[in-house]
Amino acid sequence: MTRSGRAFAGLVVLAAFLWSAWATEVSARRLVEGVPFMLDFLRRMAPPDPSVLGNAVTGAMQTIEIAVVGTMTAALLALPLGFAAARNAAPPWLFYGARSVLNVFRAIDTLVYALLFVAAVGLGPFPGVLAVIVYTATVLAKLYSEAIEAIDPGPVEAVKSTGATRLSTLRWGVFPQLAPQFLSFTLYRFETNIRAAAILGFVGAGGIGFYIQTYLRLLNYPAASTVLLVLVLLVMVVDWGSSRLRAKLV
Repeated sequence: MTRSGRAFAGLVVLAAFLWSAWATEVSARRLVEGVPFMLDFLRRMAPPDPSVLGNAVTGAMQTIEIAVVGTMTAALLALPLGFAAARNAAPPWLFYGARSVLNVFRAIDTLVYALLFVAAVGLGPFPGVLAVIVYTATVLAKLYSEAIEAIDPGPVEAVKSTGATRLSTLRWGVFPQLAPQFLSFTLYRFETNIRAAAILGFVGAGGIGFYIQTYLRLLNYPAASTVLLVLVLLVMVVDWGSSRLRAKLV
């Protein structure tokens, strides 16, 4: 790109930013004026109330359970979807159909799915699990399909040259290349699903978010701060463990 082209692109980006900031009513003055109210809110949350620690831990465990069941089930469902959505593994009619379906379902957020499933099956962690499964399966399928399209054809051709069947080719030529990436993607989604599952409680889909919402509605800010501290600790521990595992897979 020429210098004039880069300058024009920079002006376009700057104009888009300024227009978006104006359209979203970004205001430094309003932010500064709101600081005392934010500080007052934080003041009301101190000190944390240790008497609700049991509820906080229960909610944290339920959040982990939602993420575990949802992520593992979604990973299994995403395997065939990933191959169906890979250009080099599926016929054109299946590829375009699968990509279209994935785009539609991935456009809807987990929270919206949770609202839908709460209306369908009632309150509790089960609708949260269903919401995580649907959204995570579509996201993982997209990631899996991109990994499949990027595989090295050399090992695949080498296995085929031995007269191996299609199943053997997948077993020895394809999956050894894909397994580390698939596991890494799945661990990353588990990590993000912990955060997602923590929010699902706000719409009645279980998890630690249910307790945060309950205490905030009751204006019990010290109890809410205790639950929030447990959530922060949970996210930090999961991030650390997931990062370590993903690093070993690379």
